Amino acid sequence: MSVTFSYLAETDYPVFTLGGSTADAARRLAASGCVCAPLLDGERYLGMVHLSRLLEGRKGWPPAKEKLGAKMLEAAKAYRPDDQLFDNLISVALVRCGVVPLADDEGRYEGVVSSKRILGFLAERIHSGEGGSTMEIEVPPTGAKLSEIIDTIEKNDASILSFTSWPTGASSEGRIIFFRVATHDFFRLVRNMENYGYIIRYHSSFPDAGYDELREKALEFIHYMDM
Repeated sequence: MSVTFSYLAETDYPVFTLGGSTADAARRLAASGCVCAPLLDGERYLGMVHLSRLLEGRKGWPPAKEKLGAKMLEAAKAYRPDDQLFDNLISVALVRCGVVPLADDEGRYEGVVSSKRILGFLAERIHSGEGGSTMEIEVPPTGAKLSEIIDTIEKNDASILSFTSWPTGASSEGRIIFFRVATHDFFRLVRNMENYGYIIRYHSSFPDAGYDELREKALEFIHYMDM
């Protein structure tokens, strides 16, 4: 299933109307813990109103009679509900507010997607948290193939939950390969990968601290016996 912004849309987020009370908007934003919210003209999305802008230069709340106008807006791109999330992650990460607005092709407001919700979605997809461990392997430009690394991990009774990679080195020709794995003995997996010659750049803490040198030497002996 393709992941679009509509999949993570929130429709209960604060929203304000052009010509509404500035004081009421500031109080609502402060009470909800939001730093900004969309401003609409009817159903049409206009831009974002920031709490800092509403309170700028004031010692208290805005005057009761002051109205929300275009001069208080900050331009912020509205994404279409059917835009692909993964194609837009970089631009979403750059927004100053904690949410991005959604609008259809006619400019009608369709809700927001919060960076918090996006982060939670990504964490679920890479199986962050309980039930897995992280291992990052550094592969030089002339290093092993991804298929070989995966095969080696699986031969050590581990299941790969997710993986990705990014460039490393001065010329960015090497790779760091990130794995989330599930295994009954993460200690053994890491040590065996190192014995096979892979460079472990990072690995999660071992679930059971207190492994002693005797256990490590025993595992090394088992490895060499297997060879």
